[in-house]
Amino acid sequence: MKIKPPRQAQEWSYSSHRESIGKALFSPGTRSNKKTHINCGSSARMAGNVCVNIDQIRRQGRWNNTTINGAYLTNLPIELVRSMAVFPAYGRFFYLASAAPDPPTSLCKKLFPAIGERHDRLAAKELSPGDPIQYSSYRR
Repeated sequence: MKIKPPRQAQEWSYSSHRESIGKALFSPGTRSNKKTHINCGSSARMAGNVCVNIDQIRRQGRWNNTTINGAYLTNLPIELVRSMAVFPAYGRFFYLASAAPDPPTSLCKKLFPAIGERHDRLAAKELSPGDPIQYSSYRR
């Protein structure tokens, strides 16, 4: 088996870059005047979402302060949004607790009238093999 060496990266011309992005946007029916710089804003916002320093984002994209704030980043600082949502302002990871409490049986019986019979059979562990509800010892 012959292994080919990796191809050298070739720089795209402006027209071929614009044309390929235009086709990608046209395919699902999206219209945009920004074809060659369409990804600039999303990459800056993604970097901001993971708390990359604004100076690093500005240097990477060679943007001045007015350009990056007006065109590429959102209007609200991510630290403010995270702290208002009771998350650490500069943390990269956060945990959302699972909100899956067991509802009271009386509520379940009101919502699902047939649940009374199945609940009693489930509690007594008297289920047939073809029953859609099966007993499980797994608990959260």
